[in-house]
Amino acid sequence: MTSSDERLFRIFPQSHSVLDSHHQGVAAVPGLVHGEPAWMGSWQFRANRYAVENARSHTRMHLTLANVNVDVEAAARIGGVLMANAVTHSRVPEYAQIPMQWVLLQTGELLIQVQDSRRDFPGFDEAVTWEPAEGKKPRGLWIARELGAELAFAPTEAGKIVQALIKPLEVPAWDSPAVSDTP
Repeated sequence: MTSSDERLFRIFPQSHSVLDSHHQGVAAVPGLVHGEPAWMGSWQFRANRYAVENARSHTRMHLTLANVNVDVEAAARIGGVLMANAVTHSRVPEYAQIPMQWVLLQTGELLIQVQDSRRDFPGFDEAVTWEPAEGKKPRGLWIARELGAELAFAPTEAGKIVQALIKPLEVPAWDSPAVSDTP
């Protein structure tokens, strides 16, 4: 646990983007993120039945336009899981806005975070380590973890932030020259 004078987050200043309609900073849980941002994007979603699909679609769009070196489809599913978690457990009305941010670090890692108004996260460790029994449908944060995300959360003054850190795709090493000298 952190003391009251310790910072829970590192704040990355949000720069304006053509796709962004919001100018807020992006917070990062220090134990999860190492490095500085190379690109950031954000959006807000209404907490209604379309929030999860909208989060997946926007994640796919933002990451494709940013040309990131991560599995975009896996990242879109992870973003959807984080949004589903926020909509389901924050207990806000359907007209409420739930912010989502994407931060590409200079290391190539991608941070996806969702903020909601509920400050606590009861059973976070159990939710992250839960395994579906044989024949049971995978659900929740387990899906994000299976897709390769490292998960963390931290309380804020306005609620909490749940984050997923996604490693970049590995680029294959070129052991042989591009052009062979032998016929």
